Amino acid sequence: MAYSMTGYGRGESLGPGIGCIVEIRSVNHRYRDVFIRAPRELLEFEDKIRRLVAEHFDRGRIDISVTLEEAGESLTAVKTNRGLVDSYVLVTRQLAQDLGLPWDLGINGLMSLPGVMELSHRQVASEEMWRLVERSALQAIIGLKEMRAKEGTVLAQDIVKRTQLIEELIEQIRERAPRVLEDYRMRLEARLQELLGDTSVDESRIVIETAVYADRSDITEELVRLGSHSVQVYEVVKQDEPIGRRLEFLVQEMQREVNTIGSKAQDSEISHRVVDIKSELEKIREQIQNME
Repeated sequence: MAYSMTGYGRGESLGPGIGCIVEIRSVNHRYRDVFIRAPRELLEFEDKIRRLVAEHFDRGRIDISVTLEEAGESLTAVKTNRGLVDSYVLVTRQLAQDLGLPWDLGINGLMSLPGVMELSHRQVASEEMWRLVERSALQAIIGLKEMRAKEGTVLAQDIVKRTQLIEELIEQIRERAPRVLEDYRMRLEARLQELLGDTSVDESRIVIETAVYADRSDITEELVRLGSHSVQVYEVVKQDEPIGRRLEFLVQEMQREVNTIGSKAQDSEISHRVVDIKSELEKIREQIQNME
């Protein structure tokens, strides 16, 4: 199965008082390039996340966002520093008495004094936190793979369709090739007759020239190799593994054979078919750029 390098996946899991959300986005890239954005308390898990991603993806720029949210029982609690409150009350009462002023600090005033109210955070064990992150990441990875698989199927179908068109063009070239030699022989005879006038044409000379031209313009091997490469395209797109690089190589080889055919054939009709094949190969190459 072919896989695209473009997609999105999201995973979410809940732990005691905390939830973890992992979002993964990927776009095409020649190699695997992973970027992670995560809270400071999760930085220790970056290498584990990278290894997890590497188990599932070979190519693409992959952006991962990890966020934590409180859920259910809060991990944060409010505490009062009672000892400090007693000290504030004692000192402020004494100060009010010494200055002959009313003591009217009150509860609101006490709560606004530095250090009276404290926030305490319940720590989550590292192993427990990693299990939470891992579950969310795996969910996101599965979602991303599903989306990449769907788009990959569409890309593969388009590549197959264009390869079939290329095979039709190859067959047209194969049918035209023998006539190119006959056309050359006829043009050669006509040219010699024009030059020699009433003088008889040396048939052996025509045979030799035609044989030299036939050897120089023979494209049989190139057509065979081109057809073989197109068959391999069908085989590759069926494989359940990354196929982008193999397809890139096949398209490169097909391009080389087509260029050789164009330079050797020296025929306008074949040249038109060569241009058409090159156009389809370029479109296939563009699709491959998005495949893993």
